[in-house]
Amino acid sequence: MDIGELIRKRFCESETLAKMLAQYAGEPAVFCLSPPDDEKPGWEDNVHYPRIVYNYDMQAGPERNTDGALSVILVCQNAADVFPELIEPEIKKCLKDVILNPDDESLYVFAWSRTDSFEIPDGKTKLLIGCEIRFDIIEYTGQETTDPDPVIGMNLYLKELYENAVIIGLDRMERVTVASRDAPVIYCRLLSLGKMETTNTVAWMECRMALHFLCPHNETRFKMAAATAEMLSKDAEYKLLDGSPLRVQRLQVDYKSDYLKSGQVIVTGRFGILRYRAQPHRLMKANIAIQKTREV
Repeated sequence: MDIGELIRKRFCESETLAKMLAQYAGEPAVFCLSPPDDEKPGWEDNVHYPRIVYNYDMQAGPERNTDGALSVILVCQNAADVFPELIEPEIKKCLKDVILNPDDESLYVFAWSRTDSFEIPDGKTKLLIGCEIRFDIIEYTGQETTDPDPVIGMNLYLKELYENAVIIGLDRMERVTVASRDAPVIYCRLLSLGKMETTNTVAWMECRMALHFLCPHNETRFKMAAATAEMLSKDAEYKLLDGSPLRVQRLQVDYKSDYLKSGQVIVTGRFGILRYRAQPHRLMKANIAIQKTREV
């Protein structure tokens, strides 16, 4: 399934939305790009509204730190009992702290951007009212590098701290993963990696990582960010896959940052890469002497 199909899946599987929207071909009236004509068969009870029409554009927006945009247009009739103000929160809820895993092997999350209301005269006695709900699409790419990998080491460290959490890059991701209080989602993102100095045997590397804690409850995110910073400060290091330590040099926690785009905890660490591997002793030359014994 591509990202568009997964977005529609989220909307159609919402029991609350299904009760509010019109029905087309036995499913909630959720369409990508354009809806079918009102004259087409399939509209249940000849009711065409409320309906949802969405469109997404996967073009990066560097100035907004995004990888795409999603526009969800909700259209209702002013004579109906269901108004946009009732449906709009449910649309936002369907995509809040949700990670989609389409076929392109990238993970995507959605950050609400803005909502704009509108009115459209339909040429009759009724008036169409609605709103356009805009989301930023953010891609969570794989962060694994080479051994020793600071991201994999951090993921293993976080898994020990939060056994019930879903660690992106470590745990298996479903098509749709919904972060919750009991099962939050953590994403470790590599910001920078560079060489600090070189000694005779070790190249010392410094890396910066951002930790994202996804959960619909603010207090849970705050507690996890604070607890992680305290544990890293106390331990002062964590183990990489080759057994060497990554020593934590600096920590920064920003509770007001955008947890989807920027992350709440910035970790700066230092680790070493051996320039030479110990070589085993090799047998270069063997002298074999055969001595005959005299028979008695």
